Amino acid sequence: MGARSIKNDRKDAQVLSEVSCRIDLPSVHVPSQLSRELKSMCGSREILVKCRTMLINNVRGWTRTQLIRIRTGTTPTFQNRLRDYAQTKQIALPEHVERQLSMLDALKLQMKAADQQLAKLAKDHPVCRKLMTTPGVGRVTAVRFVAALDEAKRFRNAHAVQSYLGLTPGENSSSDRKRHTGITKAGAMEVRRTLIQAAWAAFRGSPKEPMVMWAKQIASRRGPFIAIVALARKIAGILFAMWRDGTTYRPSKSAKSAELVVP
Repeated sequence: MGARSIKNDRKDAQVLSEVSCRIDLPSVHVPSQLSRELKSMCGSREILVKCRTMLINNVRGWTRTQLIRIRTGTTPTFQNRLRDYAQTKQIALPEHVERQLSMLDALKLQMKAADQQLAKLAKDHPVCRKLMTTPGVGRVTAVRFVAALDEAKRFRNAHAVQSYLGLTPGENSSSDRKRHTGITKAGAMEVRRTLIQAAWAAFRGSPKEPMVMWAKQIASRRGPFIAIVALARKIAGILFAMWRDGTTYRPSKSAKSAELVVP
């Protein structure tokens, strides 16, 4: 854990030494029943979101061919906005478009039910309630994080969690050649994506938070995208520490980090 996509001479020698004297394979964590259920629930919701996105994109493609420009609004209101436009302009929507709008109506109801179920689960789960006190972290991020880690005690520290989620920089060095790469992107892609979204939410919605101020220092030097990944990595470490210690979010804990700048 923590060595994936990171290669250098020291790690190569360490692995060769371990292999030479190891007669059994390292243990693998078996997810609990709750972890599997949470992953399945989140996966089902994401399938609904993907289906909605595909339908909306397909209908938008048709509207562009017809030079139709509907008013702006939220994603769940897309079909209503298109129908209002057709009614105002007194035009009939093709049958194949109406079928897709009907599917969007059905998906809207199912997604609402999925969101309510996820919200109730996050509210009833004691760890998720604590994690959601962190700026930018909502019910999806909290549930995904708990489902991925399953047990906080199986990680020795926050750096191991960050590596497990693929948020640490990679390395491919040998001899005199030193080469650092982007993040390893190991582990569950869904958890990494939600942490990135949480970082964006905190970056835009909580500018006075110490960890956000720290990220803005990085953004001034390295750009916003690198800063957001660094902030997502920090949020992962904060969530792990809160889970391990059984505490809620305390900005003072990350106050010192705001003074640091990534070289």
